[in-house]
Amino acid sequence: MSEKDVLLQLKGIGKSFSGVSVLENIDLTLRKGQVLGLVGENGAGKSTLMNVLGGVHKPDAGRILIEGNEVKHRSPLEATAKGIAFVHQELNLFNNLTVAENIYITNYPRNIVGSLSYKKINEMASAALDELDKDIDVKKVVDDLPMGQRQLVEVGKAIEYNAKIIIFDEPTTSLSNKEKEKLFAVIRRLTAKGVGVIYISHILEDIFLLCDDIMVLRDGQFIGLRKKEDVSKTELIEMMVGRSINQLYPYIEKDVGKEVLRVNNLSQDSRVNNVSFSLNQGEIVGLFGLMGAGRSEMARSVFGIDPITGGEIYVYGELIKNVLTKTMIDKGIAFITENRREEGLLMPKSVSDNLSLAYLKTIKKRFSYIPVRQENKDTDEMIKKIRIKTFNKFRQDVRKLSGGNQQKVVIGKWMLTRPNIFILDEPTRGIDVGAKFEIYTHINELAKQKSAVLFISSEMEELMGVCDRILVMSRGSLISEFKRDDFSSKSLMETAIGGTGS
Repeated sequence: MSEKDVLLQLKGIGKSFSGVSVLENIDLTLRKGQVLGLVGENGAGKSTLMNVLGGVHKPDAGRILIEGNEVKHRSPLEATAKGIAFVHQELNLFNNLTVAENIYITNYPRNIVGSLSYKKINEMASAALDELDKDIDVKKVVDDLPMGQRQLVEVGKAIEYNAKIIIFDEPTTSLSNKEKEKLFAVIRRLTAKGVGVIYISHILEDIFLLCDDIMVLRDGQFIGLRKKEDVSKTELIEMMVGRSINQLYPYIEKDVGKEVLRVNNLSQDSRVNNVSFSLNQGEIVGLFGLMGAGRSEMARSVFGIDPITGGEIYVYGELIKNVLTKTMIDKGIAFITENRREEGLLMPKSVSDNLSLAYLKTIKKRFSYIPVRQENKDTDEMIKKIRIKTFNKFRQDVRKLSGGNQQKVVIGKWMLTRPNIFILDEPTRGIDVGAKFEIYTHINELAKQKSAVLFISSEMEELMGVCDRILVMSRGSLISEFKRDDFSSKSLMETAIGGTGS
């Protein structure tokens, strides 16, 4: 490798928080035109390392060199000026502003008298986005765009700032397959022009599809660097978790009991059409479908978040006449939302505060007041039970946890209420294989204890690995049901795409 090809070098990077080391002596090299995959469990240090590169955190040790020149970023703005762009999993966009306004938010073009020139802003934004997606209307408010186009707006910002290095942090977790393919095509066009890309993802299939080399971190330490053709998925997982995982999807035989939930001809405006299904005690039922199939909309309606416009819901044989969230919680139903950051957690609050959110009413019924000692005891036991990694459960904000540990907090919050029916919407999205394994184990344990589980996922493999039955939705309707002996990825996908039963 020629020195002229080296775009970025991190040498001996170290970082600690509150005396706890999160990065130790990390080296990284990125070449021009290279896509470097960065993988590891949640909490491995990936985001912290990239935040050091992006000027969010100042390193305690080590050096950063761009094209051979040492740089010291005191802020993200300084990192941007040095040609570093960051496309976050939680997009850094102003949803109430237009596409063009977002692209030039820190550098608005002005006309001859110094006023903002919206005509010029729109023209420049159109030119910046043309090679990414000609269908993006730069005058549109970002909130009106699908997630795939929002991702490309972030990339457009990077291009406009002449980024030499672009960091993608879990960019495909909310994208359809078509949107993902478009994003990958854009990344390949950028690298063909010499841009260096660091790509962070827990979706190992995407890592092998897109990346040239793969770097593994574990517990803040460098574990290894491999060319993608020289390492298997199994070997990569073992490097990430530090142990052998012989069975990624743990499945246990269960005693399926009586019916606990029945949904008859449920409709929700035009998004859900006459959906009928049932759940039984001790059963894990998967719900599969492509983006826009109506899975989340249906689940939200069952839980009373969105109003139903037709149909009936029975819990333990009782017709629920007023389908409200409060009613469904009182009936023993828990709902784990796919949007944990905005809907599942109070991000500035502590781990313990978040765990006790849904549980306070239950404990108050027992004591007629909220006994802090009992609350702390119960949340502490849940932290140990589901292995939430936290430095201080009473003081550490949940926003400072890794994605996998945040998801465990959401699940633990509902487990404390001891529900009988769990609705899990994408519970493993954006988390690493080790944390996924633990969550699958917890799901199995819930079923073993006679809870009924509705497991919504875009990943066929995990549904086939964990579930007893799989329901398939397409265009707002329930199309087909597959029993475990009939599972096949080909049949599931054909049904989801074709919209016809098997």
